[in-house]
Amino acid sequence: MELFEFVKILFTDQKKYKLLKNSDKAKHHFMISRFMSIKFPTTAQQLNRNGINGWAMMDLWSLVALRFKGRVPGWIYTKTKKAPASEKKWKPDADLAMLWMKRTGMSRRDLDDAIKFNPEETKTWFSNLAKQIRQDD
Repeated sequence: MELFEFVKILFTDQKKYKLLKNSDKAKHHFMISRFMSIKFPTTAQQLNRNGINGWAMMDLWSLVALRFKGRVPGWIYTKTKKAPASEKKWKPDADLAMLWMKRTGMSRRDLDDAIKFNPEETKTWFSNLAKQIRQDD
């Protein structure tokens, strides 16, 4: 049985919950405890013991689930932030990068760090370097 199928049974159908095997209850005790700790942190902490009987813990949480009158509460489904859209990273010209590394005595990793942590200054540095090369020609 999948986790969210189990959550639905836990909150909405006590008759079906009582028919579940203890092994099915114990299988999800850790995640259910994590979910319940959102609303009931003190109770979850009291049940947070190594070696605790998982199915017995689930029976305790099923008593708490009776409060929600046959529906899964919204706080069970916590929302997460979406990852920011990946921006196209600026990469310097390969010849310029080699010249920069030679001139500064830095490695490729140092260049990657400069681009990552200070992209604007690095771009400026490379554009100035490109201008110097063009003037020399």
